[in-house]
Amino acid sequence: MMLLLTLLALAPSAGAVQGAPALRATAVAPEAAHALVAAKSTSKSTGPLDSCGKVATYENAKPKNHADAMETKFNEKTGKREEVTFGKGDEVVYKCEAGFTVDGSKDGETEFNAVCSDMGYFKPDGVCVKASKCGKVPVIEHATLTPKKIEGAVQFACNPGYSLDGEKVVAGGNGANSLFTLKCVEFKNDYEEFKGKCQSYAFVASKESTRMYNEVFEALFVVTCKGKLTTAFGKGKAPPVDAACDKLKASGASADCKGLVTDIKSEFESKKKALEEGAKKKEWYETDGKPGVGDKSLKFCQDLWKLVEKPNEF
Repeated sequence: MMLLLTLLALAPSAGAVQGAPALRATAVAPEAAHALVAAKSTSKSTGPLDSCGKVATYENAKPKNHADAMETKFNEKTGKREEVTFGKGDEVVYKCEAGFTVDGSKDGETEFNAVCSDMGYFKPDGVCVKASKCGKVPVIEHATLTPKKIEGAVQFACNPGYSLDGEKVVAGGNGANSLFTLKCVEFKNDYEEFKGKCQSYAFVASKESTRMYNEVFEALFVVTCKGKLTTAFGKGKAPPVDAACDKLKASGASADCKGLVTDIKSEFESKKKALEEGAKKKEWYETDGKPGVGDKSLKFCQDLWKLVEKPNEF
């Protein structure tokens, strides 16, 4: 589960989605070797499942088209400036900042794409890493390159189901037996040889592997979903959940989903009234004790994910 652990370690706090650190947004096959891993990704939108909202942000890269990064755009039909948001299937091209390439070589590709998925978050297909005289980063079996900046070196993480010592990767263990670095040996113009290996610490059956990758996407979904709800509450808006149940396919999921929507709307109203009552007595200069919807939003998003995944239970 290293991929999920790496994600969660780099993921933004759900209440502060913008400017968040890196999120791995593409699943990798457990038996394939990889040289690239997606960097940080965040977005907000009008609903948990129907939009990716604003453009995602990625480490060491910016949207190639400046218009994609703008907060608002002029809508000729309405005659008003409106938020720039992205829907399912929309693709944004990103360009690496100066000194960074997709594969680490000085003459390597400098662009990658991110597509808005139907789950409400962006899925990039690359990362920008600092280019060095050692050239293209090596491909390590059962490992994935991370976007972490380390002077004169690159960092890798063993893939899900693998570790450096053949032991299970411990949650919250700072990746001691799953993260490793390779130094650039400048006088050789090449990276040092990786003398260890990412070895399987347990047989990963196909269903277990699928479960782990579902957890990866759950982490991305919940973080993005909660961010959308807390942002809406912070702006004094209603929870953007009216369309949340439209895409659910599992039998009986619709009724359960409507119950979740009713509960979160009730929570918004309750906390809104608490804010209004509190405002009559004092100014909210401090965040401590200020009514909010963070916990309920997290629970809503977690329960909504369960309904999204219900057809795929095994």
